[in-house]
Amino acid sequence: MRISENNNFLFNSNLLNKIGSYTNTRLGEERVGDCVTGNWQGSTVEFVILGISESIGPQANFGRSGAEKAFDAFLKVFVNMQVTSNMLPEKFAFAGEITCERSFTHPEEARNWVVELDYFVVEIVKPIIAHGKKPIIIGGGHNNAFPIIQAFYQLNKSLSVINMDSHADCRALDGRHSGNPFSYAIDQKQLGSYGVFGLHKAFNNRRITEFLLENNVQFSYFDDYVFHPDQFMIDVKAYLSTVSQENFVGVELDMDCMANVPSSAMSPIGFTINDARKYVNECLINGKVGYFHFPEGAVIQEGDDRTIGRILAQFVFDILAFQKN
Repeated sequence: MRISENNNFLFNSNLLNKIGSYTNTRLGEERVGDCVTGNWQGSTVEFVILGISESIGPQANFGRSGAEKAFDAFLKVFVNMQVTSNMLPEKFAFAGEITCERSFTHPEEARNWVVELDYFVVEIVKPIIAHGKKPIIIGGGHNNAFPIIQAFYQLNKSLSVINMDSHADCRALDGRHSGNPFSYAIDQKQLGSYGVFGLHKAFNNRRITEFLLENNVQFSYFDDYVFHPDQFMIDVKAYLSTVSQENFVGVELDMDCMANVPSSAMSPIGFTINDARKYVNECLINGKVGYFHFPEGAVIQEGDDRTIGRILAQFVFDILAFQKN
């Protein structure tokens, strides 16, 4: 167990007991939960799964809670998936889970806690990257993109980020929250480049658009994909082709970009789940992936846990079972 500086966050590196309790063993089957390991430093391990169970970032951005439950929802589904000839258990391991241990009283206090969480996430993620592993970070708010980027920067690893999102998350630098991880990273010159695809025109203000243009961010609107759906993958491929072969690509997928998916900013308008799966696959094909980050999934009402858990588990299964032709 490790505790953050002001004792608001806890890191538990041993999830084996929780995984065991969630795994439904069945005779004649080998499920993920039957063979997972916490030894992420093993030589065969390529991907390291880290859970972040907090909604401080979204709430500091005047959003809803629920993101603190996404990793647990994922875990319950993922550990009961089947081990296949492609999805080999030695390919991945669990680093553990960061949890929020206390409640805040007002948004300003929450923004101070996000700064504390930033430092803590860097502390946890940095050794994973330093060992040459690819983190898969699940749950929590999009605020956590900033410390992930910082970890790469501190290790002198050049990083570009691609983001499938309905929001650019480039709000004003008015205190840390889920709405400004990329504006902070750009302002501090910690990103090689940033591309965000699928923005909703009605929910990205004029100042954000100006910021994107001023900082040479590549972006597109979901509204345009309604009439030209094939253009989305064309734009993703085009951005990946501009990233230097020396740069790692951070792959961000905000769960609120998909229609009717339980999330901190859920909308009936957006991409399909299969659009998101194609996006993940395209990044694996054409990018030197540094990490995957799946934030903002939220369990808000009954049944959301099964839905968000199933979607997140499928994304991770797709990554682990990926075979480059």
